[in-house]
Amino acid sequence: MFSKSTIFTLFIASIIGLSSCKKNDDAATTVTAKPDLRDSVYAYSQEIYLWSTNLPAASIFKPLSYPSADSIMKKVRTYSPFVNGKYQDRWSFTIEKSIWDNLASGNSSDTGAEYGFVADGDLRVKLVYSQSSAGTQGVKRGWRILKFNGVDPTYANINQLNTELGKASQTIIFQKPDGTQQTLTLTSGAYKSDYVMNSKVLNINGNNVGYFAFDSFLGANNGQSTRDELDKVFANFKANNVTELVLDLRYNGGGYGSVSSYLGSLIAPASAVGKVFVSSVHNTKYTNWNSTDYFKSLTNSLKLSRISIIVTKNTASASEELINGLKPVMNVKLIGSTTHGKPVGYYGFPTMGNYVFPVALKNINSAGFFDFFEGFTVDKTQADDITRDLGDPEEACLKTALNYIKTGVLQSTPSAARVDAALTLANDKITKERTKILLFDIPKKQ
Repeated sequence: MFSKSTIFTLFIASIIGLSSCKKNDDAATTVTAKPDLRDSVYAYSQEIYLWSTNLPAASIFKPLSYPSADSIMKKVRTYSPFVNGKYQDRWSFTIEKSIWDNLASGNSSDTGAEYGFVADGDLRVKLVYSQSSAGTQGVKRGWRILKFNGVDPTYANINQLNTELGKASQTIIFQKPDGTQQTLTLTSGAYKSDYVMNSKVLNINGNNVGYFAFDSFLGANNGQSTRDELDKVFANFKANNVTELVLDLRYNGGGYGSVSSYLGSLIAPASAVGKVFVSSVHNTKYTNWNSTDYFKSLTNSLKLSRISIIVTKNTASASEELINGLKPVMNVKLIGSTTHGKPVGYYGFPTMGNYVFPVALKNINSAGFFDFFEGFTVDKTQADDITRDLGDPEEACLKTALNYIKTGVLQSTPSAARVDAALTLANDKITKERTKILLFDIPKKQ
């Protein structure tokens, strides 16, 4: 069996070369990582996978018969329970160490903008990182694209648009909200991603309402940089007597559980202190790794009684862990669309210049609930309004939240409104697949 302290020391310190472990059924037998990455990846899965008892012996699975380590992890997923037409594990993966280290620290290398369609022929900027080429040239969410490297932004041109999106230099004709046009050339380059965006205090009927968009629970130094940023935001909220909060998680695909726990403690009421935020449960061989995080009293805690959270299908993992942890201790209202549905997490095991992330644990709240594989349904269905910037009080999702705070009424929407299938398909194709989205959710540091 793996030593927990050894694994965490190796992972948290980002040391490569965890080359041996002890099998649970024979403490005297040492399993040495083999020269082939595929063997090593499967050996880790056999040990720590949440559904490890479903995995066949290596002699039956035959790791070396698979073309890559990634293909092995995709096959491993199929040994998880099959429920509602899909396997519960949709995430176990491997990744090169250098790529992961950059993602985990917020280091990116592209133009720093993402896009989405409002309608055929109407392509908009969906997200901008401030330190990127797009951000430093003043590009804002909501700007319309008239030409992208000379290509018209239509559904019919999506394949060509995706080709242009992959280029290091992109000349784009933008139309701003005031109708003026600006032509800019965006270039790919290294920058730090913003994880805390557009923090502001809005006054609604005499009440100060805090708002910020939160892009990821990752961050340098195992999430410490992100916790520091959250502290700054909540210190400002506290200084401005914020009594209501709108948390925007619409694009947040997860990250460190320690950051989720910390944010939960910054939000939750005083009555939650000392209560369970989340319990992490492993397979039967690793029950000694089971642990519980509790709500803490932090200097900048707002001690709120309710919160409005904006969510979409890209809201996943640590974001959902936060929602699940808060629900038993306060009034949580969800606005947007059903979340992704990832109640499980994993550890990163370094091996041969890669990390392997088999799903290793399930996250349970104080009410004993964890089964949100279908995602959390919302209290109010609202489309992502990419014609306006994040934090704009007139942006549809934020406007809905502010109206709820103003009136105390959030009309229930048991079923989503009719979806434009062509629009959905177009956005699925044009949306750049950020690797971090829906994948990375490391448990809290032990």
